[in-house]
Amino acid sequence: MTDATSAFASFERKWLAADPENTVVAVFLPAAQRAPASAFGCLIHELSAAAFHVRETQVAATKLAWWRRELADAAFGNPGHPVTQALFACAAARETDPALWPALADGAIAQLDTPGAGTLAAAIEQLDPFFGAVARAESALLCAGAGNPEADAALWTLSHLLRELPRLGSDEAHLPLPLGLLARHELTRAELVYESPRRNMLVKDFLDELVLEGNGAFGVRAVRALPLRVRAALDRRRIAAALRVTDPLEYLRRHPHAGRWRTLSTAWREAREAAKSMAGLR
Repeated sequence: MTDATSAFASFERKWLAADPENTVVAVFLPAAQRAPASAFGCLIHELSAAAFHVRETQVAATKLAWWRRELADAAFGNPGHPVTQALFACAAARETDPALWPALADGAIAQLDTPGAGTLAAAIEQLDPFFGAVARAESALLCAGAGNPEADAALWTLSHLLRELPRLGSDEAHLPLPLGLLARHELTRAELVYESPRRNMLVKDFLDELVLEGNGAFGVRAVRALPLRVRAALDRRRIAAALRVTDPLEYLRRHPHAGRWRTLSTAWREAREAAKSMAGLR
């Protein structure tokens, strides 16, 4: 194993620890997509971690500005980071519009110091500079540009909000639900830490909103990258399960990932649907 391969493997392990379903998804990906899908997943994980999980804004801004320079350099043939080296070893990345790559970092930077959103629609709009760029890059990289970036950006955004929800009450910087829900259920941010009937209803109302919004994106019949197809399908199952229990937030905290067999069956089914979609383009 070369030093570069070993260095990339350490980033891949971090990504798979956060999103373990992708270990299974890789089995169903076409061989030519496995390396770019893995490198892209690692990149989005690193950008997301800096944008949403670094408490010090200046530290996050510095990290993301570095990533912007790195992605711009990589797009013009000079990757220096193990993740960008792995990504741009793939012809699909090299042949993509160079502007797509620094746009990912620009979108992540736009998330720093954002105010709380009053509604889900406002939250989606606020997150769009990042997840819109993610969807466009993913479509170019894994779908030959044939995806529907608007619908895919919605699925990425809703998945992000769902996966941030278990952090509710622990991070004042990024409230992963609309402020209007707090007013509707007469709760303060401090009260979100504690289980209560009002908090349970608030979370269920939010999950219902995610389902309704997601139905529109799912209804768009288009080519969609397999990792996103599986991620979105598993998210829908997680939401359905959480809505059936008394304390949905605790359920989401205790079940951050689908089981291996559920992931396997979902990936198999979505791979069949993805193949049909791609066949329709030929």
